[in-house]
Amino acid sequence: MKPVLILFFCILIIFAKAQSNSSFNQYVPNSNQVLFVKTPSASSIKGKMFLYERKNDKQSWKLRDSFAITVGRSGLAKDAHTAIPLNNSLPLKHEGDGKSPSGIFKLWKVFSYHNLQHLKMPFVQVDTNFYCVDDVNSRYYNQLVLADTVAKDFNSFEHMKLNSNGYEYGVWVLYNSNPAIAGNGSCIFLHVWSDENTPTSGCTAMAKENMLKLIYWLDSAKNPVLLQVVGE
Repeated sequence: MKPVLILFFCILIIFAKAQSNSSFNQYVPNSNQVLFVKTPSASSIKGKMFLYERKNDKQSWKLRDSFAITVGRSGLAKDAHTAIPLNNSLPLKHEGDGKSPSGIFKLWKVFSYHNLQHLKMPFVQVDTNFYCVDDVNSRYYNQLVLADTVAKDFNSFEHMKLNSNGYEYGVWVLYNSNPAIAGNGSCIFLHVWSDENTPTSGCTAMAKENMLKLIYWLDSAKNPVLLQVVGE
């Protein structure tokens, strides 16, 4: 084989290893779908999401798709309770820091302004009556509530139906859940970005077409998780 071709294949192998989530296998024994997000530095607002899938834990991971994402306006911060080893220099995630959480997280419901069909995830259609509570003094902190069915003890919340398309399609990330610890951060979603240069307040966002591909790919039977780290 010619030296140029040998070099080319070596580069491909190195690149494939760099994009792999296999080094975290021990932390996802019961998951067969992983949304692997990497940002080049802790302060970066841009990164990339890789969608990995396998048939079972005895099979190898297959890369199904990858695309650009944006994260919090202040980059990434460490989930204080994550099981995976992370850079100790990362700050801890807390409410209002403008950072997206770094760690590994289960996914909950897909949500949308529209009545979506043929999903393989639990789903909720949201309207102006749906709130996510981010008031650290509320019993409903980091919970999805129907405003007209709860005794309001909160002064701060996020509308789940916006005047923009930001939450037109999204997925609830189970960060700081079960139990929710006041002040550790709330209302973390995957959702539609404003554009490729606009960060979020702490969520992970992507182009609408990629959000749609993602929500129809997700399968609750495969126990999908979000794995979000600072990578090379």
